[in-house]
Amino acid sequence: MNANLIKLIFTTASIERWNDIPRPFKLMELDKQAHRMIIAYLIAHYEKEVDFIKLINFGIAGLLYRAVLTDLKSPVYYFLRKKKGKEVDEFVLSNLKGIIDEELEYYVNLYNNTECLEKRIISASSYLSTKWEFEFIYNFAKDTFGINDIKKDIENELEDYYDLEGVRILNLKRKSYDFISLCGNLRFQKRWANTPRVPETSVLGHMLFVAIMSYFLTKEYGGNDKKCYYNFFTALFHDLPEALTRDIITPVKQGVKGLDKILKNYENMLIEEKILPLLPKNLKNELKILLTDEFANKIIEKDSFKIVTEIDNDFKEKTGIDGSLIKVADHLGAFIEALMSIKHGIKSPELERALMFLSEKYKNFKIFDIDMEKYFDKRFYEE
Repeated sequence: MNANLIKLIFTTASIERWNDIPRPFKLMELDKQAHRMIIAYLIAHYEKEVDFIKLINFGIAGLLYRAVLTDLKSPVYYFLRKKKGKEVDEFVLSNLKGIIDEELEYYVNLYNNTECLEKRIISASSYLSTKWEFEFIYNFAKDTFGINDIKKDIENELEDYYDLEGVRILNLKRKSYDFISLCGNLRFQKRWANTPRVPETSVLGHMLFVAIMSYFLTKEYGGNDKKCYYNFFTALFHDLPEALTRDIITPVKQGVKGLDKILKNYENMLIEEKILPLLPKNLKNELKILLTDEFANKIIEKDSFKIVTEIDNDFKEKTGIDGSLIKVADHLGAFIEALMSIKHGIKSPELERALMFLSEKYKNFKIFDIDMEKYFDKRFYEE
């Protein structure tokens, strides 16, 4: 965790996709990367012996790769890879030098030079999330020059991944596809809906940002692989019910006594009735564990969990979810959203109050022995 890495990841919220084709709405890179990781989670659970830590690292490596290369068009990118693949990799790594650790550097270096299962899942998920985006564009711009060639290329590339069961199932467009479509809809819901900001991050992009911050913080305190897995994917789905409820701003939730509890009960009902039925049987219980009291510290035992109110060294070593750490990462996401907007010259009393509130809240604050104060200090992010 360092300021340059956090800022680099957040720049993907400003990278606009398909910006040379008429679109019905803006499509941003951070949203696409978030959708890709959700699809990868689903596909991976149809396969056997997937190393989810590898999967997460390849996902983050892909995002960093795109952050460095910005909006390079896919045909141009693949042409460059064919002609100068090694040099492109070296360029990306040189831009990441001193920003990422050795483990992430390993995955960035390996990203385009392996056909392992985990990387194939990430690649397949990328094409599926691209196809989901493109279907909106195609219906909007059927007469655009070259649009049918793009459609054909996407379909042909996806066919190369039909050996993955999850790809075949999602291509049927049944209930599992409805699940990823529901998740994709979160890119249309803007954070801080009543406050002008730049960039205008979506709920979907925010979920991935929080997931990556949660993963980095878990690694920083020495969490085991199970903790890394559960913390990342709990954070990745932590706002999923908002696909059905919309984002209800904090002042409203806190301003009406008892409303927060009523809304949580309503969310739990929607999870049971609307979200879980869309999932394959082997994932229903896990996602219920991830979504229920998402900011609670939990120990997972077999197919259930128990909430832990006191954190000790034993809890750190057990299989479970560090909900309090995910909450900190969620607040960090809000802090960065407010800070970067102000740095871009778009500020409001709401954004300035948020910065002040979070800076005060995390003064002298530690979680799992990690000093969080610096991450909530705007001076930490100055050039």
